Amino acid sequence: MTLGSLWQLLALKTKRWMTGGTVSVLAGSALGLLQLSRFLEDDRSEPLLLLPSLVLSLGGGYAVLFPGISVSSPGVRLYRDWQHHPRAGKVLWILSLAVALSGLAACVAAGFENPLIPGQLVWLFMGIYLAIAGWSSALLGQAAVLRSSSPDRRSEPARATVPSR
Repeated sequence: MTLGSLWQLLALKTKRWMTGGTVSVLAGSALGLLQLSRFLEDDRSEPLLLLPSLVLSLGGGYAVLFPGISVSSPGVRLYRDWQHHPRAGKVLWILSLAVALSGLAACVAAGFENPLIPGQLVWLFMGIYLAIAGWSSALLGQAAVLRSSSPDRRSEPARATVPSR
Protein backbone atom coordinates (compact mmCIF):
# COMPACT_ATOMS: atom_id res chain seq x y z
CA MET A 1 0.00 0.00 0.00
CA THR A 2 1.29 3.42 -0.94
CA LEU A 3 0.12 6.89 0.00
CA GLY A 4 -1.70 7.04 -3.35
CA SER A 5 -3.70 3.90 -2.66
CA LEU A 6 -4.39 5.06 0.89
CA TRP A 7 -5.71 8.31 -0.50
CA GLN A 8 -8.37 6.40 -2.45
CA LEU A 9 -9.58 4.59 0.68
CA LEU A 10 -10.13 7.67 2.84
CA ALA A 11 -13.44 9.44 3.14
CA LEU A 12 -13.71 12.95 1.70
CA LYS A 13 -13.98 14.58 5.13
CA THR A 14 -10.87 12.75 6.34
CA LYS A 15 -8.97 13.78 3.21
CA ARG A 16 -9.85 17.40 3.83
CA TRP A 17 -8.77 17.32 7.47
CA MET A 18 -5.48 15.60 6.73
CA THR A 19 -4.67 17.82 3.75
CA GLY A 20 -5.64 21.00 5.58
CA GLY A 21 -3.63 19.95 8.61
CA THR A 22 -0.57 19.22 6.50
CA VAL A 23 -0.78 22.60 4.78
CA SER A 24 -1.28 24.25 8.17
CA VAL A 25 1.81 22.54 9.60
CA LEU A 26 3.89 23.67 6.64
CA ALA A 27 2.63 27.26 6.97
CA GLY A 28 3.18 27.25 10.74
CA SER A 29 6.69 25.89 10.34
CA ALA A 30 7.53 28.52 7.75
CA LEU A 31 6.23 31.30 10.02
CA GLY A 32 8.11 29.81 12.95
CA LEU A 33 11.36 29.70 11.02
CA LEU A 34 10.90 33.35 10.06
CA GLN A 35 10.29 34.26 13.69
CA LEU A 36 13.27 32.18 14.78
CA SER A 37 15.59 33.95 12.34
CA ARG A 38 14.26 37.30 13.55
CA PHE A 39 14.82 36.18 17.14
CA LEU A 40 18.40 35.14 16.43
CA GLU A 41 19.12 38.57 14.90
CA ASP A 42 17.52 40.70 17.64
CA ASP A 43 17.92 38.27 20.57
CA ARG A 44 14.38 38.97 21.77
CA SER A 45 11.02 37.51 20.88
CA GLU A 46 7.54 38.89 20.47
CA PRO A 47 5.09 36.38 21.97
CA LEU A 48 2.12 37.75 20.01
CA LEU A 49 3.97 37.20 16.73
CA LEU A 50 4.70 33.60 17.73
CA LEU A 51 1.06 32.68 18.33
CA PRO A 52 0.10 32.22 14.65
CA SER A 53 3.01 29.84 14.17
CA LEU A 54 2.04 27.92 17.30
CA VAL A 55 -1.62 27.63 16.32
CA LEU A 56 -0.91 26.65 12.72
CA SER A 57 1.80 24.15 13.53
CA LEU A 58 0.25 22.35 16.49
CA GLY A 59 -3.34 22.72 15.33
CA GLY A 60 -2.45 21.37 11.92
CA GLY A 61 -0.49 18.51 13.44
CA TYR A 62 -3.44 17.43 15.54
CA ALA A 63 -5.75 17.92 12.54
CA VAL A 64 -3.69 15.25 10.76
CA LEU A 65 -3.09 12.98 13.75
CA PHE A 66 -6.66 12.52 14.98
CA PRO A 67 -8.16 11.48 11.60
CA GLY A 68 -5.10 9.33 10.97
CA ILE A 69 -5.69 7.48 14.21
CA SER A 70 -9.44 7.22 13.65
CA VAL A 71 -9.11 5.46 10.28
CA SER A 72 -6.78 2.82 11.68
CA SER A 73 -8.02 -0.32 13.35
CA PRO A 74 -7.47 -0.88 17.05
CA GLY A 75 -5.63 -4.13 16.28
CA VAL A 76 -2.51 -2.62 14.72
CA ARG A 77 0.50 -4.40 16.17
CA LEU A 78 3.48 -2.35 15.21
CA TYR A 79 6.35 -4.62 16.19
CA ARG A 80 4.75 -8.02 15.76
CA ASP A 81 3.49 -7.31 12.23
CA TRP A 82 6.52 -5.31 11.09
CA GLN A 83 7.13 -7.54 8.03
CA HIS A 84 3.51 -7.18 6.93
CA HIS A 85 3.30 -3.39 7.10
CA PRO A 86 3.71 -1.42 3.86
CA ARG A 87 7.13 0.10 3.27
CA ALA A 88 5.76 3.66 3.04
CA GLY A 89 4.12 3.28 6.45
CA LYS A 90 7.33 1.98 7.99
CA VAL A 91 9.34 4.83 6.48
CA LEU A 92 6.89 7.45 7.74
CA TRP A 93 6.80 5.90 11.20
CA ILE A 94 10.61 5.84 11.45
CA LEU A 95 10.76 9.39 10.05
CA SER A 96 8.31 10.60 12.70
CA LEU A 97 10.51 9.14 15.43
CA ALA A 98 13.60 10.71 13.84
CA VAL A 99 11.88 14.11 13.76
CA ALA A 100 10.88 13.78 17.41
CA LEU A 101 14.37 12.79 18.52
CA SER A 102 16.10 15.45 16.42
CA GLY A 103 13.68 18.05 17.77
CA LEU A 104 14.46 17.00 21.33
CA ALA A 105 18.19 17.10 20.64
CA ALA A 106 17.91 20.51 18.94
CA CYS A 107 15.93 21.96 21.84
CA VAL A 108 18.39 20.65 24.42
CA ALA A 109 21.41 21.86 22.46
CA ALA A 110 19.85 25.27 21.80
CA GLY A 111 18.91 25.62 25.46
CA PHE A 112 22.58 25.69 26.42
CA GLU A 113 23.13 28.75 24.26
CA ASN A 114 19.94 30.68 25.02
CA PRO A 115 17.14 29.45 27.30
CA LEU A 116 14.47 31.12 25.15
CA ILE A 117 15.25 29.27 21.91
CA PRO A 118 13.74 25.86 22.89
CA GLY A 119 10.39 27.52 23.43
CA GLN A 120 10.51 28.70 19.85
CA LEU A 121 11.74 25.40 18.43
CA VAL A 122 9.48 22.97 20.23
CA TRP A 123 6.30 23.43 18.22
CA LEU A 124 8.14 23.54 14.91
CA PHE A 125 9.31 19.98 15.46
CA MET A 126 6.12 18.95 17.26
CA GLY A 127 3.80 19.96 14.42
CA ILE A 128 5.91 18.12 11.85
CA TYR A 129 6.09 15.07 14.11
CA LEU A 130 2.32 15.01 14.64
CA ALA A 131 1.62 15.32 10.92
CA ILE A 132 4.02 12.53 9.94
CA ALA A 133 2.73 10.32 12.77
CA GLY A 134 -0.85 10.92 11.57
CA TRP A 135 -0.05 9.92 8.02
CA SER A 136 1.89 6.84 9.14
CA SER A 137 -0.87 5.68 11.52
CA ALA A 138 -3.44 6.10 8.74
CA LEU A 139 -1.30 4.10 6.35
CA LEU A 140 -0.44 1.33 8.81
CA GLY A 141 -4.00 1.16 10.11
CA GLN A 142 -5.65 0.99 6.70
CA ALA A 143 -3.18 -1.70 5.62
CA ALA A 144 -4.08 -3.72 8.74
CA VAL A 145 -7.79 -3.31 7.98
CA LEU A 146 -7.26 -4.47 4.39
CA ARG A 147 -5.18 -7.45 5.52
CA SER A 148 -7.81 -8.55 8.02
CA SER A 149 -10.71 -8.22 5.59
CA SER A 150 -9.16 -9.59 2.40
CA PRO A 151 -11.12 -12.60 1.08
CA ASP A 152 -8.10 -14.36 -0.42
CA ARG A 153 -6.31 -14.51 2.91
CA ARG A 154 -5.39 -18.03 3.97
CA SER A 155 -6.67 -18.98 7.36
CA GLU A 156 -3.86 -19.23 9.81
CA PRO A 157 -3.84 -21.92 12.46
CA ALA A 158 -5.21 -20.82 15.78
CA ARG A 159 -2.60 -20.18 18.41
CA ALA A 160 -3.17 -20.42 22.11
CA THR A 161 -2.57 -17.22 23.97
CA VAL A 162 -2.77 -18.80 27.44
CA PRO A 163 -1.50 -22.19 28.48
CA SER A 164 -4.23 -24.81 28.61
CA ARG A 165 -4.89 -26.74 31.77
